Amino acid sequence: MVGGMATVEIEKLNTVATSVESWLEFCEYSMQTPFYRLAMERLKDPEKAAALTLLRSYLSTFSQLERLRLERDAEYFYGYARGFINELATYRYSKDGYDHDVRAVFIGKIRKLLNEQKGESGAIKDYARYVFIRTIVRFCSSLEYILEIHDLYKEFLFRELPQIPESRRPRD
Repeated sequence: MVGGMATVEIEKLNTVATSVESWLEFCEYSMQTPFYRLAMERLKDPEKAAALTLLRSYLSTFSQLERLRLERDAEYFYGYARGFINELATYRYSKDGYDHDVRAVFIGKIRKLLNEQKGESGAIKDYARYVFIRTIVRFCSSLEYILEIHDLYKEFLFRELPQIPESRRPRD
């Protein structure tokens, strides 16, 4: 027994820690992109801008051809989104079951990460960073949320982006 909890394999603990660290790095990277600045400027909504930017950053890991298909083909995107969520099934609630010990560690790390974004008074120190972290947690928890953001992203690409002069469009 470790800390009153059944022993969790070290490999699983490392996987959780690595996942959370990767999320934080991904958020930090995404916050610095021209796309985020543009999304904030156009939408004036930090949560939507963060969500669109995280999706854009994820899509940018694919080849240009694959990315275009993921942006335009909802069924194709759904397959990737479902696979992404299923990979995280051991960390989140799932009707198919999950590893309770790993999930407890995972939830604890997420809470700690979010609490680190607050000062002693409980006020959020860096609102944008807090929103990005909270948004990435939502991404990793809900297929419905990912699909909702994909719809919003497509709308942004096909309604907002064309209104922006070519010279101001993000290249990231």
